[in-house]
Amino acid sequence: MKKSETRIYASKKNAFYGVFFQFLTLVMSFIVRSVFIKNLGNEFLGLDSLFKNLLNLMSFTELGIGVAISSSLYEPLARHDTELINSLIHLLKVFYKWIIGIIILAGIIMTIVLPHLINGAMPDGARFAFCLYFLNSAATYMLVVNRTLLIADQKGYINSINQFIFLLLQQIIQIALLVGGLNYIIYLSVQLIATILSNISLGIRSRKLYPYLREKKSVSKIPTKVVKRLRENVIGMISSKFGGIVLNSTDNLVLSLFVNLATVGNYANYTTVINGLTTLVNTAISGITASIGNLGTEENYQKEKRIFFQLYWGNAVLLMNLSFGLYFFFDDFIKLWVGSQYQLTELTTIAIIFLFFQNQLRQIAVSFQIAHSLFWQQRYKSLFEAFTNLVFSIVFVKVFKLSILGVVMGTIASNLLINIWWEPLIVFRSGLHSKMGEYWKAFMTVNGLFVLCLIIIHFTKGYFMGLVPLIGYYLAFSVLFNLLMFNCIPSFKKLVFKVIRR
Repeated sequence: MKKSETRIYASKKNAFYGVFFQFLTLVMSFIVRSVFIKNLGNEFLGLDSLFKNLLNLMSFTELGIGVAISSSLYEPLARHDTELINSLIHLLKVFYKWIIGIIILAGIIMTIVLPHLINGAMPDGARFAFCLYFLNSAATYMLVVNRTLLIADQKGYINSINQFIFLLLQQIIQIALLVGGLNYIIYLSVQLIATILSNISLGIRSRKLYPYLREKKSVSKIPTKVVKRLRENVIGMISSKFGGIVLNSTDNLVLSLFVNLATVGNYANYTTVINGLTTLVNTAISGITASIGNLGTEENYQKEKRIFFQLYWGNAVLLMNLSFGLYFFFDDFIKLWVGSQYQLTELTTIAIIFLFFQNQLRQIAVSFQIAHSLFWQQRYKSLFEAFTNLVFSIVFVKVFKLSILGVVMGTIASNLLINIWWEPLIVFRSGLHSKMGEYWKAFMTVNGLFVLCLIIIHFTKGYFMGLVPLIGYYLAFSVLFNLLMFNCIPSFKKLVFKVIRR
């Protein structure tokens, strides 16, 4: 089998397994969340969302070094350089041992200041619950090197299967315990045990696939050239990690500080749906990132550029289909799932959908950045992005009293002012060594189509009253839209043939 065919096969396999198991996980997570809300209430839902944000803030201790080292594995894996692989894996193990200790220390400090991060009374047992939360985060780093090696070696499907099995068992037990009337502490304890067992299982599988990891021999010194590039990538990732944490982890914190936990809970219902779709899309993209990295070792920039635009259009068409579905059914789904009292205003819902589309449209460029280890080149971007997001979010929430709409608009502002030009500039200048004219043409076409379709839907969906007619209209609209894309966009057409080809 040719190397390019091997890459396509690996990409499809990793993407399929990742998306399939992630979809099943998403379905289970909605069931768990429904039972959670019914048995523990909206206040604990808000507390759980706040804990997730605090854990994201604490993940700054990882500094993105794991991603930088992971991207350095593409070339030695392609060349079967087991000596360099062993050296990089040893470095990763040492680093994560320190991370586990730092997370535990930071978690203890966060536990002490927790009451000051909540506007109002703190629920009983919140401190102990947060201890279980940060211990679970530390546990995820126990054997993360095995997961890193599998993904870099285009075997991410093994990790997907492992994670699904243990997460499914965890969620089934959590549902049974919640229905049985047990509390939030027990709920989190099950999560911690499942994480530990999942990591142990993956470690056993990795040692069978890579027997050289078990060899008791001295680790070779990493070549100077690799060290230099690694140092630059680490510095770039530190700023990127910091900016990403501020960007993704402060929305609920801003709402908790300036509004209340109940509002955090209301927003969390919508972000659960968005995060589920985001995870599905990103899982598919992550499944092909290692193959992009493998392709990059050939230094065939014209071929990479063709692949970039095929993936860009494929991602854009997928996102438009998902966004249109959200526009048709988002509010109805929330009403059916958790009740009409949790619905947000139409303007806020549209803003959330628009943010989802813009965030995910970036991911192909981000994937190429990772594949080419372009972390040094983006070292300032995330800092500007985070600053813009935080300032706009606080102003919109605190000054203009826009609540949830305010934090969404703050993130949209950082996307429109920073990301839409900075990230592709890095990829085309330093990765593909090409001018950006074709990218801007594709970007403007995609966004023009997206806005035009939203306008059409806005003025026509009101004629279809009732769920069944609305579903029929959505399906007809989607079929027509996808046929037009298939026949009018050559890059999308080529990608479709690659996906369906055996």
